[in-house]
Amino acid sequence: MTTREYSKKERAELRRLASDVYEWELGQELQALDESFREWRNGKLLSSELSKEIHEFHQHAARQLWSMYQSLREEDIVARGLAMKAISDAALSPGLRDKITRLVRHFEGAR
Repeated sequence: MTTREYSKKERAELRRLASDVYEWELGQELQALDESFREWRNGKLLSSELSKEIHEFHQHAARQLWSMYQSLREEDIVARGLAMKAISDAALSPGLRDKITRLVRHFEGAR
């Protein structure tokens, strides 16, 4: 589908949901970094090691996610988010859900 095939309300819904999916996936990546902070606070990781972990996160996971999300259309992000269970089916309006069902199946098959 093209963006012209979505109503103004559906395009706004896609933007909001795409943002939710990005935040969810970035949060998943940040959880690993949070574990490094926990180890540092508990004296199990040196400050220099934590700094390296932060650098690695920024150079790899954060950049890869940012690049991927910049290259995908919002409808693809939402469909991918549904396939990954980042958002629930109930988060979509019925009309939008019907329009992206085929895309969701595509991303479910890619997993």
